[in-house]
Amino acid sequence: MIPGNHRSGCHWRRLWAAGVFHIRREATLREDHWRTKTPASDTRVSCRLIWSCAFLLVASTASAVDVVDVRWGFDGKVVRNRFNVLSILVNNPKPDAFDGELVLHKRLPGGQPIDAQVVEATYVGPFGEAWVRFYPYVGNTMEEWTLEIRPVKGRRGPSITLPQTRFGWPARVLIETDQNAARRSLPVQRLPDVLFPPFVTATDALQAVLLDAPPRWDEPRRQAFLDWLYRGGTVFVLHTATGSDPAFPANLGVLNSPLETSTYGAGQIIRVPRSRTELTRELLTDLFAVLPKRLVQDNQGNVKELPAVDSADDQEEQRNFYADASDPLSASSFLSRLRNMTKPKHNWALLHLLFWAYIGLVFPGCYLLGRQWTDYRVVYVSLLGVVVLFSVLFAVVGQRGYGESTAVNSVAIARPLPDGHVDVSQWSNAFVTLGGDYTFRHDGSGVLYSTCNIAEEVKGAIRNGAEAEFLADVPPFSSREFANRAKVKSPLSQLAVERCEVSGDQLRALTIAIDDKFPRNDELLLAMYGNRFYKISRDDNQLQLDVQLGTAAGYLRVNEYTNYAFQYGGMYDRHERPVLDQYRDLFTPLISRSLNVSKTGEAEALSLPLHIIRLFYFAPLPPELCVKNKYLGKNDGWALYAVDVPVKPEGS
Repeated sequence: MIPGNHRSGCHWRRLWAAGVFHIRREATLREDHWRTKTPASDTRVSCRLIWSCAFLLVASTASAVDVVDVRWGFDGKVVRNRFNVLSILVNNPKPDAFDGELVLHKRLPGGQPIDAQVVEATYVGPFGEAWVRFYPYVGNTMEEWTLEIRPVKGRRGPSITLPQTRFGWPARVLIETDQNAARRSLPVQRLPDVLFPPFVTATDALQAVLLDAPPRWDEPRRQAFLDWLYRGGTVFVLHTATGSDPAFPANLGVLNSPLETSTYGAGQIIRVPRSRTELTRELLTDLFAVLPKRLVQDNQGNVKELPAVDSADDQEEQRNFYADASDPLSASSFLSRLRNMTKPKHNWALLHLLFWAYIGLVFPGCYLLGRQWTDYRVVYVSLLGVVVLFSVLFAVVGQRGYGESTAVNSVAIARPLPDGHVDVSQWSNAFVTLGGDYTFRHDGSGVLYSTCNIAEEVKGAIRNGAEAEFLADVPPFSSREFANRAKVKSPLSQLAVERCEVSGDQLRALTIAIDDKFPRNDELLLAMYGNRFYKISRDDNQLQLDVQLGTAAGYLRVNEYTNYAFQYGGMYDRHERPVLDQYRDLFTPLISRSLNVSKTGEAEALSLPLHIIRLFYFAPLPPELCVKNKYLGKNDGWALYAVDVPVKPEGS
């Protein structure tokens, strides 16, 4: 139970009944009052009625749900510059159902609101409990979060402050089920199966799970888990308490493989002949050796590897992470580049001319007019007329653009999933010439939105999940940036490896057959195998290995993205520069973002599983990834496709 938020259901029912009684009583007294009306009695009756209404309003507001538990992330921590899971357990102590809203607010220290509020419609039955899930984008170590409880939808309600977030790396957790719950502490964090999110888009902060029993998942959670695994997750299958292998149902049959190590897409399933009671820090350290290393890098470029298992001295790890919290490939980097692809071209010469004319008319203009006319009313009217006239002129000239039109610019990363879907991370900038409230929607399931703003309040509301949308107020001739995640049905080219030869961990020959759906453009084609990048050439119906481009650290050069020129250099781009060239500038940074690499040390330690080749190609944004709003004009953009192709090398 959150301190200070406990309310007795019986107490508030009595409070409500008392309020209703007072209003009915005062209404009866008011009827009698009109028969023997005096000024004094009129004032007393009115005050009593107002007090009774206020009493009832307080009782109504206070009779909201109680917040019982708050859980950040999968392991109690969040990953910076990513969408994270926030699970809140609420209790309804009343005999009446709660059908309202929970609203998540982000603030800076001192209470300054930032970003847009996240709204979640909530229904809790009489005397019931329910988990309510938010998917906030966490971008700043100084952010504070409050939860507003609205018993009536659309009306303000009381708020409570949520526990401060702790930052960490993508989580490694044991999925906990009631049928096999641990009775003692374990060297790994545990996640109740009911808290696994129903969308793959909400799993960016999850790296690996341990399982020793079939989870109690409904279809959305089961599918989200399989999509997460296919995209590159790692599952360790433990023995049950009796020492046998767990038997998973048919819809999770991929986990029943008898092989010590098996694959599913880019993901891995590793069988561990140990039960949860046998887990030790040493054993987990050996198991987690196959996962990406947890690295911190100081300002001098020195890289330190942290323990694979969370240490007991969590404060030291937290301090190291804060010192290394910068991410040059955060959402703000992409959004700042997109924002500057469309900027209003103000007529600064005319604005300066108007400014000096306004100053001259106010003084000495009005002063000279006063010397000429002795009637002060003439001077006041003239001054008021100058202020009104130039206010209109500044508004018209300042808001006016020159040739711009309402449009949306976007870049996206698309990772294929089974059954013809793609997992999409997208950044967009909407430029409008006509101000107003705009609704942004996208096709797909599990759609999540955020403005990723870390300094300003955004007037609007975000609703994530099944019927996701982002409603925002956009002034005329201005932009609104936002990021979104989605799982979208999108037909992609079918790729088939016809020839693959390797020597050690390097490619020597590669031929991939493609179909007519593969994009026909002159953009760069790359392949990654292990830790190395390769240029790919294209024939009519085939992709062929060309030349090696070097290691991930050598090709990506992520240290160049940390400078001011990349993150904010777009603001200095001239409009005459082709927009396509500005999109091309983002090709390599998008690859780094898709690989979760933002530092040289991470690039050096990166290595893809050797059972896949990851193909990167750039293509115009398809219609299924565009914003669904007819008032926003053209949605222009490009998507980076990162496609994993399974291979069986012919040589070594």
